[in-house]
Amino acid sequence: MTEEPHLPPDGPTELVEGRDGEMVERLSTGTATVLLAWLIGTGAASALLAAWLLAAVFLQRRLGAAELFSATGFYVALFGASGPILLWLTGRAQGHSLGWFWLTAAKIGLAMIGSIIGVIALGAVLLGASIGSGFVPLAALLVTATVVLTMVWALVTWSADRYIARARVEGAEGR
Repeated sequence: MTEEPHLPPDGPTELVEGRDGEMVERLSTGTATVLLAWLIGTGAASALLAAWLLAAVFLQRRLGAAELFSATGFYVALFGASGPILLWLTGRAQGHSLGWFWLTAAKIGLAMIGSIIGVIALGAVLLGASIGSGFVPLAALLVTATVVLTMVWALVTWSADRYIARARVEGAEGR
């Protein structure tokens, strides 16, 4: 008779029965909630900070709370929040290094900002407007800011992954 594995009741993971009747380990409700708040908050805050810096540097305009927390600001925050979430889903519980998380975060971030720059350029071409000499420096600033922000995403996601892995190991040793 095989003994079923047990996890501490207050650990970051819990055992639940899968569809096939086997016991499957998953994040506990509390851990998943804190993790989502952590990742979404980091991504949303970093995107709003980037929008604020972009407006201050290129538009010579300081955005206030009304602009940052408007409907447009909500979508900027939502777009930014997706970065760390995608990063977590890509690398969770696989023991990746911080370098791997940073490289993957940079790829995700560059794909995101590349799509924005591409839509702006395509929109200008379709409308018959000239892109202008300021477009290339702006695009370079956006790419640079994105790479810097992805370092924050990587550190936050990697630290959450390491915390959960460490708590699982310590919980398993306590059995």
